[in-house]
Amino acid sequence: MGPAYICLTPHLTMKKLIYIAGVLLCIVVVLQFFRPRLDNPPVTQDLAAPADVQHIFRKSCYACHSNETNLSWYDKIVPAYWLVASHVREGRARLNFSHWDSLKPGEQQAYLFESLNQAAFGAMPLASYTAVHHGAEITSADIETLKHYLASLPHPDPTDTARLGGWLRQYLAFTTGPQKIAKDIQPESNGFTIPADFSYWEVVNISERWDNGTMRAILGNPVAIKAIAEGHTNPWPDGSAFAKVGWVQRADSTGIIHAGAFTHAEFMVKDAQKYAATEGWGWGRWVGGINLVAYGKNETFVTECTNCHKPMKDQDFVFTIPTQRDSLGAVPGSKILATFIDTKSNTMSTLFGNDVAMRAAKTAFAGATATIATGYPEGSVLTLVTRGRQEDPHWFGARIPGSIQSVEMVQLGQGAIHYEGKPVADTSQRLKEILSIRPNILPVLE
Repeated sequence: MGPAYICLTPHLTMKKLIYIAGVLLCIVVVLQFFRPRLDNPPVTQDLAAPADVQHIFRKSCYACHSNETNLSWYDKIVPAYWLVASHVREGRARLNFSHWDSLKPGEQQAYLFESLNQAAFGAMPLASYTAVHHGAEITSADIETLKHYLASLPHPDPTDTARLGGWLRQYLAFTTGPQKIAKDIQPESNGFTIPADFSYWEVVNISERWDNGTMRAILGNPVAIKAIAEGHTNPWPDGSAFAKVGWVQRADSTGIIHAGAFTHAEFMVKDAQKYAATEGWGWGRWVGGINLVAYGKNETFVTECTNCHKPMKDQDFVFTIPTQRDSLGAVPGSKILATFIDTKSNTMSTLFGNDVAMRAAKTAFAGATATIATGYPEGSVLTLVTRGRQEDPHWFGARIPGSIQSVEMVQLGQGAIHYEGKPVADTSQRLKEILSIRPNILPVLE
C-alpha cells in the first residue's frame, strides 16, 4: 500500500471523501437561504450616560441589547447565524438600550444596576460570545467605572415623603404591622401560588437596598432553616422555599430609617425535577403592595427570575447569604417583627418575636402607641438584635448586617417584664422604646 493510502480505510477512498465534502458544502450553501430576519429598527432614544460609561455598554452589551447590532462576518454564517439571531431577539426583548425612553426613570436605574451586577459576576456578556468577540470582555476597570457612575446617581431619599404618594397613605392608614388580605390572591401565570404560612417563616437574612430605596427580609421555610443549621445549602434540598418581602424605606423625625409601606413578595421553591427547566426552582412574584397582584403577564416571566439569578449559579442560584442560627442573636424559632437602620451609628437592627409575640402583632394592637402595659401579652419574648452594616458582596447597591453589636431581650411574664442585654441608664425607658417599635406591615394569608 502506497503512502497516499495510509490514512484511508479500504471502504473510504479519496473520491468518496471529495463527494461527501461536496454534499456538505452544498448543504451549507442551501442553508444560507434560510435566515431569520434580523433588522435594526430606528433608535428612539439611546442611553444617556458619560462617554466612558456609554463605551462600556456599547462594546459589551449593544450587540444583543440594542438596535445597533453589527455582526461580524462569521456571525452571519448559518448555522451560527441562527444562534446569534436568537440571542439578539431575546436580548432586545429583555432590555433594549435603543428604546431607553420606553422605560420609567426607576426602571432605567434598576436595569443599570442589574447589568452591572450581571457583569461583575461574569454572567454577562455570555462566555460563548466573548470567546469569539474578544473586544467585548468587561474588565475589572470597567466594573469600577460603572460602580462609580451608578453610585453617583440620585437615589430614593427615605425622608422624602412626597415620593411615596399612595404608599405613604397606605402606611399611615394601618395601625398594626401585618394585615389580612380582603380578597382572594390570584396564582402566578405559571400556576405558582403563595405559601399561606410564609409570614411565620424564620428570617434567613435582611438587606437594605440603597439603589431603589427599599428594605428586604428573606424568610425561609422549615426545610430551608433545617438545611442552614446542617450546612446543606449548596445545593439546597428539595422542598426549600424562600420568601423575599420588601418595604419602602421611611425615615422618622430622628433620622432612623424604618420599613414603611409593604411593596412586594417574591418566592422561590426548590424541586430539581419539577422545575428542571427553570434551574430547579419554581418562581413567583406579587407586587402592588398589600393587595398582592400577580406580576407575570404570562408564564415566560420566569425567564426574568432565572436570568437575574444566573450570577449565583455556583450558589444554587440563591443570592442570600444565610445566617447561621447560632450567630443570628435571636431565640431559635423567632419570627421577624420589625427592622430599622441607624445611619449615624451605621447599624441595622431587627426585632424578633416568639410565636406569642408574632400572633399579638397580627392583632389590632396599635404598634405606634404600644406601651409596657399594653401591646404584647404575657408569654411574649422579644429580641432586638443590632448589627453593623456592610456592603452586600452579592449585589452592588445593597447592604446587609455585619457583626453583632448588641442583643437585648424582653420577656413578659405574669405581671412582670424582664430585660437583659446591654447596660442602660433607664431600664424602664428602654423597655418602653423596645415595646413601642412598630411592627413591619406584612400580609397575613389566614
